[in-house]
Amino acid sequence: MQEKEIAIVTGAGRGIGLAAAKRLVEDGFHVVMVDVKADPLAENAEALKQSGASVEHHVLSITDREAVAAFIAALPRLDVLVNNAAVFWDGKFDEITEDDFRTMYDVNVVGTFVISQEAAKRMERGARIVNVASRAYLAGYAHAPYITSKAGTIGLTRAMAIDLAARGILVNAIAPGLIETEMFRSLTPERQQQLIALQPTRDVGQPEDIANGIAFFASPRTKNVTGQILTLDGGRSMGISLY
Repeated sequence: MQEKEIAIVTGAGRGIGLAAAKRLVEDGFHVVMVDVKADPLAENAEALKQSGASVEHHVLSITDREAVAAFIAALPRLDVLVNNAAVFWDGKFDEITEDDFRTMYDVNVVGTFVISQEAAKRMERGARIVNVASRAYLAGYAHAPYITSKAGTIGLTRAMAIDLAARGILVNAIAPGLIETEMFRSLTPERQQQLIALQPTRDVGQPEDIANGIAFFASPRTKNVTGQILTLDGGRSMGISLY
């Protein structure tokens, strides 16, 4: 029997990360689910195992270089890394603290860099890295640290794609728009409605929509695609309203 390809998904305890883990299992991967929070990671991973899914889970902070290196070194192989872990909060520009700004950048960009660099040491030709950025990198209201971090994720994706191309490691990114996750639900109902009103579709995407995009870049069939950004935002990035 052919050995399963192994995919790491960070931020896999819920939302987009959990949806990505489920989709990659369906595509035949053994998925290593990673999150900084033990719950609901363990609960959701166990539920997947009970359903017959080929998964395991690990509590890990992607900003802890030593822990990340040890975790990746212990894997028998590594074919796909999905960098989904991130933090988010609202904040008007003149009210943001320097600590808030640094914390978000440290997790969303530096953490992605750390685990990607360690992963690349283990990866062979044909491996894939998928970064989950955000449509927010184009700009938005009261999101300066998040916008900056996700613009950094886009830049990092392109830089990694160039630097790793000669080794046959492909690097791409997904830029989700308005998705019904805990981040979205953390906003006030008024803010949620404001954002929905800006959508040409007048709808909110689901984590499974983003998981499908991740699966595209994670597939071994997508072997001539690198340095690309796939925007999945219900048309919001067109900058118009259809109503």
